[in-house]
Amino acid sequence: MSHRAAVPPGLVSLCASVGLERFAFYGLQSILALYLATMLSDGRNVADIWMLGGLTRLTGTQGLALASVITGLYVSLTAIAPVFGAIISDRWIGQHRAVLAGGSLMAAGHGLLIFEPALIPALGIIALGSGLFKGPMAVRLSGLYAPDDSARVEGFRLFYVAINLGGLLAPLIIGTAAERIHWHAGFAIAGVAMMAGLQLYRRRFANMGDAHVPDAGTQAARTRGSGGDAVTIAILGFSIAMICVANFQIANAYLLWADSGFILSLGGWRFPASWMIAADGLLSLFALGATGVFWSRHERRHGSVSPAAKAMVGALFAIAGVACLVLAAGVHGRTGVPLGWGLGFQLLNSLGLANILPAVMAMFGQSSPKRFAATAMAGFYLSLFAGGLVSTALASQFSTLPILVFWSAHALCALAGASGLVLVWRRSRAMEAHGRQGHAA
Repeated sequence: MSHRAAVPPGLVSLCASVGLERFAFYGLQSILALYLATMLSDGRNVADIWMLGGLTRLTGTQGLALASVITGLYVSLTAIAPVFGAIISDRWIGQHRAVLAGGSLMAAGHGLLIFEPALIPALGIIALGSGLFKGPMAVRLSGLYAPDDSARVEGFRLFYVAINLGGLLAPLIIGTAAERIHWHAGFAIAGVAMMAGLQLYRRRFANMGDAHVPDAGTQAARTRGSGGDAVTIAILGFSIAMICVANFQIANAYLLWADSGFILSLGGWRFPASWMIAADGLLSLFALGATGVFWSRHERRHGSVSPAAKAMVGALFAIAGVACLVLAAGVHGRTGVPLGWGLGFQLLNSLGLANILPAVMAMFGQSSPKRFAATAMAGFYLSLFAGGLVSTALASQFSTLPILVFWSAHALCALAGASGLVLVWRRSRAMEAHGRQGHAA
């Protein structure tokens, strides 16, 4: 039987720290391309910016094209950096020091952005700091719970609420300050938020070492309960990558389709397509709250539900979301698409990921031995990176493929990912049954 703890000590502080870090991170991401485009299109000498001349020669781009290249390189580096940060954490400095080092690097990087010649090194420092921070921070959250505590999923749900709240507020506050006051005002707010998050973490966890990881016997028990072995983790990674392919299109091909093909009007006034991104943030917060309330009430009445089962339920919502896009493409084609189809996709997709992502993160964190804890968690982020690559490859065909074929390909990806989650659920049930038989013997 799983033992449930309502709110373990340190959970709220940890999630608040992550929320502030994500606020700073997404705030910078929301203004970086605009800042670079402005800076590189006003005739400024690239020689004044350290390393910019080398990037210009290496990529053969300049002006707006160079701004896009730098932004893309930065986003890619932040996506892959957690893998290297996890290796450093597991092999050399430990989770606690990795979080402190990563947070300090990000704060320093945001501060350096105010010194314009240091733009490129500052972005590299922020990316490296993010890599050291993300994986170990998730491991710390997992370590707040007992090995067989199914409430770990709800802890990661709060974790995602903090991330989404930071992502929702960042463009409104940092973006507005940067565009209406000065770019450096946006950088400064991001830096202050990062320092506040780091200080909050430091004060709460100052006297704690790395997250507790149980001995081999307890590790075996948690493995039976979560279905966590190497094969299961590999299947989870594949499943997450495939299910998130459609989600990554929200800021890419889906947004382009919404801009050119959706009926974006309220009372005769056409609202900006970018509002669909804001709507997605609100729907994500709603979905996280709604699923948290649902599972809390369900488990009070019927007992705990395994993370694998919650992820499988989420997969059904995700498939239904992509089905909305397939149906919209089949009925309406590329143009004249009613807004309800898009909002239906975003709502169902948000409900799906609100069930899937916290559950899968819990399974990654629950299944890893101490010496590979952060590395295993980095596997989760690497899966998201792989899903982003698949999504980007499909997005490159958006203008050439028939719209029905385009979204049908995403539906096949979602079905493949859901099949993997069903397999994980079946393996989890088999391991639980085996564990009960062994205990009875």
